[in-house]
Amino acid sequence: MELIVVTGLSGAGRHSVMGALEDSGCTALDNVPPRLLGPLLELESKLQPGHERLVVGMDSRQPDFALEFGPLLEQLAAGNIPVQVVFVEASDEALRRRYSETRRPHHLALLGTAGEGIGRERELLAPIRALATTILDTSHLSLSELRLRIAALVPQLPTRSTAIRLLSFGFKRGVPADADVILDARFLPNPYYVEALKPLTGRDWPVQEYLLESHEFREFLERAESWLRWSLPLVQQEGRAYHTLAIGCTGGQHRSVALVEMLAHRLKRDVAALTVRHRELDS
Repeated sequence: MELIVVTGLSGAGRHSVMGALEDSGCTALDNVPPRLLGPLLELESKLQPGHERLVVGMDSRQPDFALEFGPLLEQLAAGNIPVQVVFVEASDEALRRRYSETRRPHHLALLGTAGEGIGRERELLAPIRALATTILDTSHLSLSELRLRIAALVPQLPTRSTAIRLLSFGFKRGVPADADVILDARFLPNPYYVEALKPLTGRDWPVQEYLLESHEFREFLERAESWLRWSLPLVQQEGRAYHTLAIGCTGGQHRSVALVEMLAHRLKRDVAALTVRHRELDS
């Protein structure tokens, strides 16, 4: 088992680093006291004997953390357990700004300012920083840039592709709050007004066949597919876990459902993580 220990200054982004590693397929456990790491590794090896990488988060809130960390690394080395230590830090200015924005007190500030706590923690963790295999400064990194840095630090990590969610809905019941992109299909021909098609849905071939006779419907479908194929690499580069494209019509029964079904059929061979949901039909 390979172990990655993520530690560093409070407010520097340790949780974001652990989240990026977890999104890449690692098992991540936070706030692990050093004295419990040995039993934890033993348990993990029994429960997941084929597991290759475990990420553990540690910080200065744990009692005696700074004193126990050095001997812990020596024990791991004696046990032939490969370990990387990622120390996450940021400039004093960046840390003060983040504490100001969140309005949370620094746990080492006592009755003083966040700046006082930041200074104390830097001094406390200086020996641990000296033992780090990687020092990651997040002062000017966005979340997507941080993910790229993580990928560069651990290049053998598997890359998890962004999950694409295709969602149909009816505008009369409101716009879905979790959609990243919303397309309006209400201007397309409406099968609702065709007596034989009214009780059917966009999943049914007669509805799809009727809609495909419309040049506007076919062009809508082509443009939606083109947009997704163009934007997907950029969305993945940003590091998103999922991306939701919602298509709406009036009732969410015919046009939007047919578009989502046909779009999914076109994309399923090239998009590994693709899910389809019809909000009004499924509810």
